Amino acid sequence: MSVGIKGKSVSELKHSDGEVFYNYEDAKKVFNNIETKKYTISDCVLILLYAHPKNPIFGRISLMKQVFLLTKEILEGQEVQDAKYVPHHFGMHSFFVMDELSNLEFSKYVKRNGKKNSRAEEFTITEKGLQHISKVFDSLPREIQTKIKEKRQGWDQLGYNGILNLAYTKYPEYTEKSLIKKRIKPVNWGSKDGCS
Repeated sequence: MSVGIKGKSVSELKHSDGEVFYNYEDAKKVFNNIETKKYTISDCVLILLYAHPKNPIFGRISLMKQVFLLTKEILEGQEVQDAKYVPHHFGMHSFFVMDELSNLEFSKYVKRNGKKNSRAEEFTITEKGLQHISKVFDSLPREIQTKIKEKRQGWDQLGYNGILNLAYTKYPEYTEKSLIKKRIKPVNWGSKDGCS
């Protein structure tokens, strides 16, 4: 038993909010049993930017949708960290993605230019970000690398309204709290009458 406060071991101590304090050995056991994912949400943001490093992603709403589509449609089954998307004002939203984006900017992996929270806001990968994510991107199967590059180009070409339309049409379960749902016209993506 390790030395603790008032005769209790540190691993038995609980804070009033329920937080448990561990001694070093118990903390190591807990840490070693944490399930980790192969790709983090930060990796996903950087992978998108790395796919076309000279082309910024315009607007955090567009970036948010592209991360969602990347994790749902391309990296599904590749052990990706859960971004915890929820229905929100502009469809699927992840507060976690926004936190990770801020951390990437703070760490100088991502550069942000333009008016914050506008369509003119742009996100680009820095040299430091390129060096950090290149091995991760190269470790992906070649067909997934190609698909990411193709999809990223297509999503960029859709622009703000197009990416919203795509996301709303394919994932209507995330639109229940949307403030702009009535403005989005459903498109039958991939059909003769719709866009592919």
